[in-house]
Amino acid sequence: MWPHTQRAVFSFWEKKHPGGAPYIQDVGRWRDWWLYPLGQLWKEAGVAEVQEAGKRPKAAGQPSQPGRTADRLAAMPPEEAARADVVAMLRVGFALWCALFSFLVTNGVIYPAVAQVDPWIREWATGFSVLVLAALVAIMKWAPQWMHPRAYNAVAVASVLGYLVCDVAGFLLSNPALLLAGSLLDSLAEAWLFVLAYMGFAEIDGQRRPLLAMGACLAAYLLQPFIALLLPLHAVALEAMLFLALFLCVRPLVVEPLRHARLSEPQAEMAVTNPRSFLSFGHLLYVAIFVFSMAQGLCIALPGPFNDAPALPVAFVPLAVILLVYMVRGRMPNADGLFSLCALFIIAGMFLQPSDQVISAGVVSASNTLIDAGASCFSLLLVLLVGSIASRNRVAALPTAAFMLGLYWFGVGVGAVLGNSAMALLGWTREALIWSSFASAMVFVVFCFMVLKNVSFAEAIGAIQPPALVVEAPAGPAEPSAHEWCLAVAADYGLTPRETEVFELLAQGRTVGVIREKLVVSLNTARFHTKNIYAKLGVHSQQELIDLVERYEWGG
Repeated sequence: MWPHTQRAVFSFWEKKHPGGAPYIQDVGRWRDWWLYPLGQLWKEAGVAEVQEAGKRPKAAGQPSQPGRTADRLAAMPPEEAARADVVAMLRVGFALWCALFSFLVTNGVIYPAVAQVDPWIREWATGFSVLVLAALVAIMKWAPQWMHPRAYNAVAVASVLGYLVCDVAGFLLSNPALLLAGSLLDSLAEAWLFVLAYMGFAEIDGQRRPLLAMGACLAAYLLQPFIALLLPLHAVALEAMLFLALFLCVRPLVVEPLRHARLSEPQAEMAVTNPRSFLSFGHLLYVAIFVFSMAQGLCIALPGPFNDAPALPVAFVPLAVILLVYMVRGRMPNADGLFSLCALFIIAGMFLQPSDQVISAGVVSASNTLIDAGASCFSLLLVLLVGSIASRNRVAALPTAAFMLGLYWFGVGVGAVLGNSAMALLGWTREALIWSSFASAMVFVVFCFMVLKNVSFAEAIGAIQPPALVVEAPAGPAEPSAHEWCLAVAADYGLTPRETEVFELLAQGRTVGVIREKLVVSLNTARFHTKNIYAKLGVHSQQELIDLVERYEWGG
């Protein structure tokens, strides 16, 4: 039956779009033929965009970033590139939806059912997922040679299957040990697959990312009301299928980025010569993500038995409004405006928690409705932030996605622990809820409107510069002329003898790893000398330093 159906589709599209069906046959991949009708919707716009992109000259000295999907599309014929672009968008959009919807299924059905067997399983699973993400960040920061994508993919797929078996058996037998094992396997697979989805999103062209992110988030939260209809066993099976679908969709798009990540220089060393290409882990942008996540965890934990009414299923409304504004005005709120909107929803929900039963008569929870709306907007913000940062520094796509997800999950866990601890300390009374909610809301208000008063997320992201891809000189002593010019620069700018040694190696294009090996110094020492050299020369990257030496050589 399948071949007849396939031939019928080919025949139909050949009549409607002459020359279209042969393309499907030439591709030779049965899983992509159904994307062709959707591809026609973007065909003319996509061809025009690719042609226009091919006409735009590249800025002089602009560093190219390896493994980017847009670069691979530029090498294709326009029509083929447009079709490939559409397929990539559909793959990434569906993968993002799978990630977001599986997260809602886990927290809406699976974890509440697990908590009835053992309430600590969720905390163990959350902590384990944070550890997995922290390990990914550490690998990329200090030892990228330990990044083995094929092995990690195999472990993730095996974890999904193991999670399905353990959780189904655990629910049938009401066995805490099996549910704990299943939840840990779920966390392991979830951490890696979510990072892959975010990396795939970063590969999409910047102008299309907002629409793709809004569409995926809106679709996930539109289906949120139907999650309550699922039984735990059905939810487990659905989540496993979503994980596998996510992996199949995004894997072809992240093969090259993962390969380049494994072959890249350790980011701790890369940040020494390209300090403006990386945000420090203590940057206020990351602090804001953690504080917001903690506030969300507090909102979940504080009401306890005083607010068990369900939220109205309208968390998608803010996303729909943002999408509508985007389609009408052609632009969406920047990161600062979107964070302010999230914060307002959370603050309003916190202040409403003590009086929720009076306002909503215990039928629905007004505070939970506002908090869910804030969470939906924050999911969109998180996706856009990862895409924006990773697009400016492709090498940092994996650790950025892992670090932000880890911050979010860790913050929610810390907030929940603080909320439960505060209520246990004060006694589970309504007065304790009033004071705890008020104090938490005021602290969050002070942070948002005082600490973040003069901080712009958009400016922080815009200041990130792609790392300069410096071609390293062959090993061996520098040529006499180059050595003399380096000494001249060092003398004019007052470099110390040790700084001159480091400067000469940097001017040859040596990496920090080579500098550490040749001069037998630690990473902190190399960072200290490089920072002083950059400050004295007035440069911000290794490429600017090399350009300075070349200007001396050419009499500039």
